[in-house]
Amino acid sequence: MIQASCHTADNAFALEFDATPWFREADPQSILHLAEQGWSSAWIADALEARPGYEGLHRLIDYAATRLRDESLEDPTWAAIECVVSQPGATQWLGENRPEIALLLQRRRVDPGSRSTHPGDR
Repeated sequence: MIQASCHTADNAFALEFDATPWFREADPQSILHLAEQGWSSAWIADALEARPGYEGLHRLIDYAATRLRDESLEDPTWAAIECVVSQPGATQWLGENRPEIALLLQRRRVDPGSRSTHPGDR
């Protein structure tokens, strides 16, 4: 299980959830992009909130979209929610379940200037 947590900008809602389904289905580039963003992104919540068992996540996103809407309209760069994935949990799960992506992440750590996601490019 890959732990993740989200909270609204006003901290009215906060919860933890299992982000494993997103990692199971995400393309390699999306996972690499998440890692480059410090393992923080609201799109994981967006992708999972309609699934059964993620009703709390749906309520958090709905609250942010309705109650915090005015603030986000005034400043488009303002994030109504923040979500963070457990980096150790994600890298361990990737190593066990999607080793090709774990290898790409490891290579990026060694060579941070490299952007290719194709292993043959290294």
